[in-house]
Amino acid sequence: MRIDIDSAAIAANVRTLAARFGVPVCGVVKADGYGHGMVRAAEAMLDGGAAMLGVVDLAEALSLRRAGIDAPVLAWLHGARTDFSLAAAHDIEVAVSSLAQLEAAAGAGAPVHLKLDTGLGRNGVARGDRAAVLARAIELARAGARIRGIMSHLAGTSREADLAQLADFAAALVEAAPIGALTRHLANSQGALALPEARFDMVRLGMAAYGIDPDGPGAGDGSAAAALGLVPAMRVAARFTSGIAAIGLDDGLLPAPGAPVLVAGEAARVVAIEAGRLRIEPPRSGDGVLWGDPAEGEPSADAWALAAGTIGYETVTRMGAVRRFDADERVAEQLAVPTPDASAPRRVLELGLDGTPQRLRGEVVGVKRVEAGLAVSYGGEYVTDRPTSLALVALGYADGVARATTGRSVMLRGEALPICGRVAMDQLVLDLGDHDAAVGDPVELAHASAPELTGMLGARVAVELAGSVPDADAMEALGARLGRGLRAGDAVLLIGSLGAGKTTLTRGIGAALGARGTVQSPTFVLARTHRTAAGPDLQHVDAYRLLADADDEAELDDLDLDLDGAITVAEWGAPLEHALESWLRVEIDRGTPAGGDADDDPDALESPRAVRISGHGPGWPAARVRALASATASAPAAQAEEGTA
Repeated sequence: MRIDIDSAAIAANVRTLAARFGVPVCGVVKADGYGHGMVRAAEAMLDGGAAMLGVVDLAEALSLRRAGIDAPVLAWLHGARTDFSLAAAHDIEVAVSSLAQLEAAAGAGAPVHLKLDTGLGRNGVARGDRAAVLARAIELARAGARIRGIMSHLAGTSREADLAQLADFAAALVEAAPIGALTRHLANSQGALALPEARFDMVRLGMAAYGIDPDGPGAGDGSAAAALGLVPAMRVAARFTSGIAAIGLDDGLLPAPGAPVLVAGEAARVVAIEAGRLRIEPPRSGDGVLWGDPAEGEPSADAWALAAGTIGYETVTRMGAVRRFDADERVAEQLAVPTPDASAPRRVLELGLDGTPQRLRGEVVGVKRVEAGLAVSYGGEYVTDRPTSLALVALGYADGVARATTGRSVMLRGEALPICGRVAMDQLVLDLGDHDAAVGDPVELAHASAPELTGMLGARVAVELAGSVPDADAMEALGARLGRGLRAGDAVLLIGSLGAGKTTLTRGIGAALGARGTVQSPTFVLARTHRTAAGPDLQHVDAYRLLADADDEAELDDLDLDLDGAITVAEWGAPLEHALESWLRVEIDRGTPAGGDADDDPDALESPRAVRISGHGPGWPAARVRALASATASAPAAQAEEGTA
């Protein structure tokens, strides 16, 4: 699959919409720029005259700063571990949705926007908490806190419902008046087109800036967007042989039977989409276009959305993990997926050790008490029938949770709770009823319970491999598989109790690399170096006693490890994390052993071990971790390094 991005089209769309709205615009580039490439989209938005950029979390905002973009940036969804001092240090504005977030952000010195829930039922201060939050914001502003804006978001349920939200927002502005001058913003592209009075001081431009009609797919021909003067910025192409292309659901495509495809200038239709295979009829061969610019005779993204029963937003945003090209053939940037930390909520695709998708894991980022009769998420399809509590989860269709997953069960604290309301790009909502939840609680959405899920790897989703290893032979085979995916400068940190099988795994790594000499526990030497047929040395380290005193790093220096030129495998490796920019973490849980030391005697590794593998830092992007699940990991790993999905 090849994805071409027309940055000039994004800039032109922003200019067109900004002129129509007559107020400053915030160009939203969340979810990897709606699948178009976050940095590239941000540059185009600014070229088109955007006064601010919008992202979902601090991780995305920090990526923009690292790319050299110093324009105002606003982030509005925050995990339990968010460190708002990062926002203050990088002049990133943050929208807060609770009293706790307000206190934390203002206390850290970050510029703050107050986000209010006026009827969307997702992120934002609940109506019942509004008075207390506004009162505290007034106090903080008088004490010098940087309260810069106030915002909400329209649900688009109906004109009447949007007008009610508008009135509620206007009433809140009166309450907030003592804070002083604030940037007031309520409308996205759709709301600003439908309700000019909702434009206030700024409009947040989302999908319309990318040339997609924000009202939905319509007739599927892109005519509504064209009538607004918008040009599609994304073109998706693939090579077909006898009606088959090697692309599919795992690449982000949705099941879209009947969707149009143009192959070598001739029309065809999709008849089947599998994990990595797309079939069309008639079975044409040649270069094909899945969607692009209807003005050039190509199918539209809306046509694919219509065939899939969704909206253009989802169709294009799911392309976020695929290699992209801009108009001058330079490979566009890939969004670096952060390790879940102080800047991003947890978003993880868990695969089996064989690569089979198992579950998506996320976290609760908001819990609030709401009234009966509150419509939840876009379109108001779910309405609370009693006073209840809602939990907001930071997973959406950009992360692989298809919009069609609405109603499927999510596991929270051991209970299965259905998704209520439409799944959005970054968020889904659970009605807790009588169940308890707290910000930071982990949630899981199992593939077995939601057939709409695929192996799609969203642009901001990390990958972990997890499963059971039955015996010593299987542990050594797993090590060999990992070894085939390693290269100079890699560090593998093995975490597990005595007898877990760490040395057995290392033997497999050594076998794959062609290590010379016997790979055995380095307990009595701390580190042992093996020459290898693969080229880079294998450094086998015992870090159990290393850095027992956190203030004394001399012992690490004395080992004289070549962390750049060799492959390092460290048993008891957690103490090395502070010294590394990137590492592969392998956790081995032996459960309750019957005794014996499997590290010294591989034959003693008789009970199954639970293994979890995760990548950390820029050297281990999600696609590379995923490639380790393949028995021929070296080829996928090399591709991942080059930026392919």
